[in-house]
Amino acid sequence: MPQLVIGNVTSEYMFGCSLASFGTKGTHKQHAISTRTAWLLHNGDAMLTHRPLTPEFRTYLASVLDLRSVTLLSMEDGRNTSTFADQESLLSADTVDRLRRITDRSWTLTPYLYDRSIAALARELALDVSDADLAFFAQGGSDVFNSKSFFRIWATGLGVPVAPGQVCRNRGAIARAVVNLLPHTGSVIVKEDFSASGYGNVLFTQDSSVPALGASTTHVVDDGISAKGIEALLASSFPAVSDIRDFPVGLRPSETIVEVYYPNSRTLYSEVQIAEAPYRPSVLNYGDMRMEPIWNGFAVPPIALPSAAQDTMLEWSVTMAEYLQQTGYRGYLNCDSILTQDGRLLFNEVNARIGGCTHMHFAAQRVLGPDYLQHYTLLTRNDLQVTSFEKLAWGIARNEHLNGHNGTSGALLLVDDVPYTGTVQYLTYGKGVGAAQETEQRLQALAAAC
Repeated sequence: MPQLVIGNVTSEYMFGCSLASFGTKGTHKQHAISTRTAWLLHNGDAMLTHRPLTPEFRTYLASVLDLRSVTLLSMEDGRNTSTFADQESLLSADTVDRLRRITDRSWTLTPYLYDRSIAALARELALDVSDADLAFFAQGGSDVFNSKSFFRIWATGLGVPVAPGQVCRNRGAIARAVVNLLPHTGSVIVKEDFSASGYGNVLFTQDSSVPALGASTTHVVDDGISAKGIEALLASSFPAVSDIRDFPVGLRPSETIVEVYYPNSRTLYSEVQIAEAPYRPSVLNYGDMRMEPIWNGFAVPPIALPSAAQDTMLEWSVTMAEYLQQTGYRGYLNCDSILTQDGRLLFNEVNARIGGCTHMHFAAQRVLGPDYLQHYTLLTRNDLQVTSFEKLAWGIARNEHLNGHNGTSGALLLVDDVPYTGTVQYLTYGKGVGAAQETEQRLQALAAAC
């Protein structure tokens, strides 16, 4: 059955703040994420992204995946002017009409985030989606499993190992929680409920040398700082409400998560696919998250991870996926965790949607085979500076260590954002960690010369 892939990364359910607050570069990056879902395509499929794939990337992708007959649509091609792929733009007459012309009841649906707008669109197009799935997602079923605050509730109930913390609603409660939690490690992170990639997160630390992994703002505070002092810093750097009952116009009334921050921890992830019961959820891939200081790529599988930590991570990932399956969720589940310096494996959050690793997984499967985790080390990075995608792709094709023809190493270009931010996202691989690192260095050197 053909599938309709929708890269609705800029859904109103993805972030707790306006996309305009990211600035031009940040907005471009979100639109670039929308295009990476192209790696999920097969012949006969169609895809809707916010902006069009670049001509150079379309040519490259067709060559790598042998795509001869796919339909590529974008919001920018139509009459929509919104920077969001949200309810207003997805359910507009123009968008619905263009999608209706290319789909019918035999088509399945693969969105980046299966939010309420997507559920309404699936019903409008009469796609091949079960009534149970439509009902679940139409009620906001995916929302609760992308909420960091709700995660702490159900994960604690299941016994999942999580960092000490507290869910708060207003600025005063957040400040008190920060003060109460600081004695654990001297560092506390304050997280927005519905933001991705560390956007908006604030780190409070008593040690200026602590790297702020997963946070966009850091406040170095003195030992013994008062809740009033924390509250004053929050007022300048975190969009929390000052009073429980009076939400400012336009501010989403969501929760705030305050957690103990473990400096110098190792950041890990796992991705699980959740199908209809009785099929058990299956682990697709897992690895290290490269934090610089926010996430900027993966090392897959994790490099020299102790087997006990890996077993704990994967066992709990499947247990959490089984819980979501019982509630009615179907799709991808991405689980973020850390390994502390004293050897504890703690989960930070989960995201019930396509993740930053999903397109990497599909690309690796198509190019390296379904068992790539057993034979290769993969290294990805999101922001490689380059002046020409076409020249870099040409150079890769002519380099015996990068073109994959030797069967032991190679490089793939996963996203082309050159016209907008001057960057590409890449995947390099090799048979072993050393080979993958050497391949990555070769690619970076080639990019610098392009």
